[in-house]
Amino acid sequence: MDRLKATDFYRFLQCPHWPYWERFGDKKDRRPLTADEEKRLNDGLIHEREIVADKFGEAETVERVDDQTDVARTLELMRQGAGVIYQGVLEDGDWFGRPDLLEKQEGKSAFGDWYYVPIDVKRSHELKKEHKAQLMFYAVLLERIQGAFPSHPAILNADGERISFDAASFEADFRELLQELERIREGVRPEPVYRKSCEDTSPWGAACLRLAEETRDIALLYNVDVRKLRALRSLGVTTIDRAAELDVDALEGQAPGLTRRSLEAVRRQAISLTQGSVIIREPFVDPTEGLEIHFDIESHPPTDVDYLYGIWIPSGPDAGYLSFVAERPEDEERMWRDFLAWLATLPESYTVWHYARYEAGRLDVLARRYKSEANPDLIRFKNALRDLKEMAADTAVFPLYFYSLKTIGKFLGFAWEGEVKGGGESVTAYETWLSSKNRATLDAIIQYNREDVRATAHLLDWLRRYAREQKTYEKPYPWKT
Repeated sequence: MDRLKATDFYRFLQCPHWPYWERFGDKKDRRPLTADEEKRLNDGLIHEREIVADKFGEAETVERVDDQTDVARTLELMRQGAGVIYQGVLEDGDWFGRPDLLEKQEGKSAFGDWYYVPIDVKRSHELKKEHKAQLMFYAVLLERIQGAFPSHPAILNADGERISFDAASFEADFRELLQELERIREGVRPEPVYRKSCEDTSPWGAACLRLAEETRDIALLYNVDVRKLRALRSLGVTTIDRAAELDVDALEGQAPGLTRRSLEAVRRQAISLTQGSVIIREPFVDPTEGLEIHFDIESHPPTDVDYLYGIWIPSGPDAGYLSFVAERPEDEERMWRDFLAWLATLPESYTVWHYARYEAGRLDVLARRYKSEANPDLIRFKNALRDLKEMAADTAVFPLYFYSLKTIGKFLGFAWEGEVKGGGESVTAYETWLSSKNRATLDAIIQYNREDVRATAHLLDWLRRYAREQKTYEKPYPWKT
């Protein structure tokens, strides 16, 4: 029997094809879990057990035997009025769920003067849409079983804090997701979608890419969300070839979100993809003033700790790479204080380049954590931040599916040569360093960070050299000769 599970909601929100491929895809196309992914799963289980032991030490645990035995044991505990049930199993028809916790609360139900609320333990700090969807699934399942709807499901976040939400406010979203999943269970494949999470989170990224490329689907267009994809398809624009020729005047305003600006962006990206061209849509105006600084942060999301601040200064008497490292999580504050002290040495005029929004957000987090919001040097540094991703995307159109620093950097000829190749690998390497204290591992993390800030400088230099005027670059590209 094909069961509907809470994981289906999570998977759908990461990649709409994930629950489809799991049911109907060729298993040869499903990549195995990476070592990093397996470690994350194991770490998540350890975190879950620690939180449950700390918050609900007296919880009744449903030990795994088999599904029917586990369901029966859960119902038995619910009828008995157990205060908290850990690893309970719920079933109604073809709906099947394993909420982390079921918490008893006062109120009428089929069991008596109590009912149960689902709680999931998560390693994130905030309540996300996928968390709400999974908890809503459990809530509806519980309503069927106990005859009472738990109106405020909750997560316990990375810090063990309880974050609940009003389930009624999410009902419309849940029903829409449920409808999509029921269509998938009937064998209806979703329209092509190809997003970063298809590769980074789902094990079916290769299948998603192949489907989109074989059909030359508009899902290949960068930065076009699902709503716009649906609108374009409803108007007959289904391929990148058709998108490259779309009539902006005719389609403007024909569906929500189809503004002239968005349609022009779709057409440019489609032209770039179909022709393999780089389009300079606006001349690059360099806002750099004074000293040029490139900045990148490495963080450990499971513990919300920053462990490396990397600085690259391309020229001048202080040219080179500078790093601030927390060799242990408890060294984060010392690293932060050293960083603030360095800020005080900067000249009056400087510009700080970073890629995407992460660095600005993390500076705010640590400023609050260590009561530094009013530090004048930090305020000056934050005011000098410039997001190179935003500026590059406003200036140039690349024949690429994604605009990550790695994707654009490699396209422009920059190479990451160290053992650590990405942010996830950096996190894993930091955990390895903490347990092994092998200096080579820490050096590999620092090298990765150094290459990231140098890649930012490489992209900025490319904009200065090749984006000075509106033009289109065809193959062979001049920067690859």
